[in-house]
Parts: sequence; C-alpha cells; structure tokens
Amino acid sequence: MRATHIASILLVVAILVTPAAEAQSAAPDGLAGLLLNFFSPSNPVVLDNTGHEAHFVSQPNAQATLQQLNRGIASQISTFPLGSSAASFTYTLDAALGVYNRSAESFGPVFAERAITAGKGKFSFGATYLNATYDSFEGQDLKNDDIQLYLIHQDPAGDGRLAPWFEGDIIRADLSVDIEQHTTALFANYGITDRLDVGVAIPFQHLRLDARIRTSIEHFATGPDTFPIHQFAGGQGDQSEFRQSGTASGIGDIVIRSKWNFAKGSSAAFAAALDLRLPTGNADDLLGSGATQTKLSLIAAKYSGRFAPRASAGYTLSTGGADFLGELPDEVNYTAGFDAVIHPRVTFTADFLGRTLLDATRLVEREQTFVFAQRTDPTVRETTRLTPVSETGSLNLFLVSTGLKINPVGRLLLVGNVLFSVGDDGLQDKVTPSFGLEYSF
Repeated sequence: MRATHIASILLVVAILVTPAAEAQSAAPDGLAGLLLNFFSPSNPVVLDNTGHEAHFVSQPNAQATLQQLNRGIASQISTFPLGSSAASFTYTLDAALGVYNRSAESFGPVFAERAITAGKGKFSFGATYLNATYDSFEGQDLKNDDIQLYLIHQDPAGDGRLAPWFEGDIIRADLSVDIEQHTTALFANYGITDRLDVGVAIPFQHLRLDARIRTSIEHFATGPDTFPIHQFAGGQGDQSEFRQSGTASGIGDIVIRSKWNFAKGSSAAFAAALDLRLPTGNADDLLGSGATQTKLSLIAAKYSGRFAPRASAGYTLSTGGADFLGELPDEVNYTAGFDAVIHPRVTFTADFLGRTLLDATRLVEREQTFVFAQRTDPTVRETTRLTPVSETGSLNLFLVSTGLKINPVGRLLLVGNVLFSVGDDGLQDKVTPSFGLEYSF
C-alpha cells in the first residue's frame, strides 16, 4: 500500500468526522441526560398532601450535584484509553543485503508506545475488545448507595425562618449507578518511511447505564409529631425509589496517530508521537466528548535484547467540548514500563499509565449543616451530613497494564491484557480485561 494512499485515507477520515462536533445538541437528550431526569421539574419528588403541600420539588442543589457527577462520568468514559496501534513486528532495512530484518525481539506494549517504528512500507491492522464496569467515582462506591444528596424543604414565605416548624425536615437521596462499557477498537498502522509511522484507531462502543435513587425522609422537625406531615405519595411512607436506565451504541472518538523516530542507536531509540482525537462520537449518548484533543509525547526506549524498558511523557491540549460538559481540561500524560521476551513467540508486557487532568472540576465530600426546630420545642438545633460539592483541582487517573502477546503462526498475534486501576480519583474500574489480535504485512 502506497504512503500517499494511506495519507489520503487519513485525510478523508478527518474531513468526514470533523463536522460531528458541530452536530452536538445544546442539551443532553440521550444517555448523557439520564441522571438529570432525577428531581427535574418534569420528574419531581411527590409527597402526600396531608393538609400541607410538601415543597421538596426540583431542588437546585441536588440538580447541580447530579449535573457535575454526570459531567465527570461522561468526560472520563469518552476519553478512556484505547490500545496502542503501533506495529508489533518492526523492521530495519539492511542496506548491504537489501532486505528487512526484525529490529526488536519483543512484540511491544498493548496500551503504551515504544520508540521504534514499523519500517518503510510495513502495514499492520488489528482489533481489541475491552469491557469496563465502573466501580467507583471519587472514592465513592457507585453500586452501594455511597453518593448521598439532600433535598431541603423550600421556604414558601421566603423569610429564612423555620416557620412553620416542618420546614426543618430533609429528604436524603442515596444514589447508585451501574455503568458498563463495551469497546471494540479497530487499529491500523503504516510505515511511511523507516522513521515515520501513521495510524488510526476507530472505536465502536456499547454503553449501558442503570441508575437508582432511594429517598428517605429524615424527620428532624416532625419526628415527635403523632400525625404525619411529610410522607411519600401512594402510601409509601418514609421511603421511595426512583429509577432511570438506558443504552447507547455507536462509533466513538476516532484517534489519528503519527510517530517519528528521530534518534536510534544500537540498542535504544527516541521518538516523538502526535495523537489527534477527533469528536466523532455522539456526546449526548456518552459515546464522545465533543472535544478535539491533541497529544504530543516524547518516548525513550531500549529495543534490543529480551528485556526492553521504556518511558514517555506528554501533554494533551483539549479544545471545545459538548455543551453540557463544558471545556475539557488539558492533561499531562506519562507512562513507564517494559517488555520481557519469555519465548521467541511470547512477550510479557507491563506499563504504568498516568493522566493528570489540570484544573478539572471535582466532586468532593464536605459537611453540610442543617438546622431545625420542633413544634413542641422551638429550640433551633443543628445536624451535619457529608454531601458532594464541586471544587477545582488536579485529577489523577492511574492504570497498570499487564498482558501477553502470543505469536501462534506467521505474523498473527493474539493479545490478552488486564488494566488495574490505582487510586480513588475520578471514575474507576478496578479490573478491565481486554483481548485482541493483530496481523502484519
């Protein structure tokens, strides 16, 4: 395949997918808006009318927290790392003999990059499948009601006083979210010259999101009263449950890649890599971020021998973002790892993958104070609860990648890999398995 043909294909892909960023709607009507259905004006908390119309409807604070949670989940799902498209079989031209020889014994990394390139005219393609089931967000268990929101009673009189006394009651809302992401990514890589590769990664995603909120009335003010004042409608008493669920499928954000091996010695090499992540996925369905991300990295690696360590450092510039997400933060990216040839046909590979999102909006727990008084005792009391609030700061996302690349026949590779999350920041999946295959020409 000629280099000009490859370049033309990549250019056509870029032209075709770029308008997708402009097609994002102003409001997330699809899967990205699912969490925002809770406590919305069209889906309010309804209580029985016990001689008093309960005013726990469309609470702005709860909606703001859900919106920020939704942003964090959406941005991190859509930017989850894709596997490396770099060729596992790499070659160097022997000028004296006029033939290409293998330049490395190992088959290279799965989720990181190495410095050497494929070799002029060398083409490879492959596919990987990744299944992520997210466990926690900012250290809170997503599936065990750890995220708690609070609805306070509105002040109909607008006087800021606990009058009537029943305004001191609150509603606690325990949130659980079950998120499952299936990603099948198609990869291709081509050596334009002995030192320059271009590649593309096209992800296809299927997402499932199930959310549940269990609400409980906390009778701080009305507890001593023998007659009910705040009760959920339909005879549910002090507790009620709300559910939202949905699925989405489609193409994700396409990544166009290039790598230039600018220095190569007898055993080590240095390279610069440029990744362009295009907003081709539908952000309203959590399939994309709506942002264009440009990542520039420097890579240093040993490539000769049975043990090949490597490291990289880079910066990702984010431009734009879906309207409901806002501007995505820039990132500092860094990796460190190695390949170990345990058999001529088997390579063990391991990497530490780090991303630091700069000036990201975080959800952190802080104490919130609630005041109340009772009908039989007008003494004003206080109680505190932990509730999530928004703060701006760095967000560290760490993964450890370990896997095997097996060459059963010819230039076919079978890949098995596991990603382990490290730390509690952001959206986390403790264990993410992935499988793939690759073929080189």
